[in-house]
Amino acid sequence: MDDVDFADLMESVKLGDEAAMAAVLGRFESEIRTMVRVRLPRILRSELDSMDIVQAVWTSVFAANGDAIRNFTDPGQLRGYLAGVARNKVYEEHRRRTRTKKYDLHREERLYVRKGDRDIPREVAATDPSPSENLQAGDRYGQLIEGRSPNEIRIIELRRQGLTFEEIGREVGLNERSVRRVIDEARKRLEEQEWR
Repeated sequence: MDDVDFADLMESVKLGDEAAMAAVLGRFESEIRTMVRVRLPRILRSELDSMDIVQAVWTSVFAANGDAIRNFTDPGQLRGYLAGVARNKVYEEHRRRTRTKKYDLHREERLYVRKGDRDIPREVAATDPSPSENLQAGDRYGQLIEGRSPNEIRIIELRRQGLTFEEIGREVGLNERSVRRVIDEARKRLEEQEWR
């Protein structure tokens, strides 16, 4: 693309021409993707698709109808600007993922470990409740159903299994409000017992 064609293209971008914006995107997208891949730290390569960052670059560039790139008169200037935006987006994502506990990449461990010439599954901590948690849950459940009628116990058990109030109502032959009242009363009574 020579300077005359580029200048015409940027004039169309200034006028808000979506086809011109698409042409800029098509012309520079592969270069931006390369810029992102080169700058993406190894620790993020398995976590991120480089196209996600490329899209973030274009979102920044074309915010407010491309105001950020309207004054470029030569492809080299625009390329340099896009390289800076790509660098900043990679840096922001890296900082977000290494400084936030939710995305702490240094805490991640592979599911398989290499032993000689084989990959062996790593021991993974169980998500099941511990024996003491099971015991506590059993105690609370006992307190919850203590002194209840068989119908109320059935309602509490169905709720414990994850059924909705409506589903429980159909199961036991009551309306949804009655089921909700039984659950609320049981919960209130349990809370009162805890405060004693």
